[in-house]
Amino acid sequence: MLSGLGPDIEEVYAELGTEIVIVNRTPQVSERILYEINAQGTKPFIREHHLDCTFPYNTSLVVGDVVYMPKTGRYHMVMNLTSELFEDEPVEVNGVIYLCNLPLTARILRPAEIRDAQSYDMISGWSVLVDAPVYGLITDRIFGSQLDELVIVGQTQIWRIDLYLPKRYNLEPLDRVVISDTEYYKIEAIEAYNFPGAVVATLVEDNRPMHDVIFDDEVYDD
Repeated sequence: MLSGLGPDIEEVYAELGTEIVIVNRTPQVSERILYEINAQGTKPFIREHHLDCTFPYNTSLVVGDVVYMPKTGRYHMVMNLTSELFEDEPVEVNGVIYLCNLPLTARILRPAEIRDAQSYDMISGWSVLVDAPVYGLITDRIFGSQLDELVIVGQTQIWRIDLYLPKRYNLEPLDRVVISDTEYYKIEAIEAYNFPGAVVATLVEDNRPMHDVIFDDEVYDD
């Protein structure tokens, strides 16, 4: 029997692994991983933002966790975890983590209406759904693009802005993403089926009125 193979490999991580801290746990949890730079040399963005990792067989990580790597000072989001079996026993976990390049000053707002206590009129505004820090990867669409077939001459590619965030934020279409108080984006659509614990939100420029935030009773605290 090879029941001790997983624990034996785990000892390698204790000796040679890089420390990570799972920041969305209370209290925060430390683990050790092994990683290598993505081999796609012709795609600098992927080499910079995607890390191929292995984890101990008994890792507590789940997809959507945000981890901090003290040695590099960077935050990453776990996007994939796949157990590796040997003779039907887990011995290691393979995975991919994405670099979180979303500024920590980002906020996510949701359209809201409240009734004015004096006039009883309904006032439109915003509630704070997620306050800083917000961890995620924002980028032009990594895999594929769309063609605009409505242009008069020829076809042009429409590159979409994608935002990869943990599913626990409970995003919805029409939510507003504010980055550094200067960039405003509207969530146009959400793909929730690609990753078990993360979503891919399609962003477009948000031209809606800049209402004041009205209440923040339901702030998500990561």
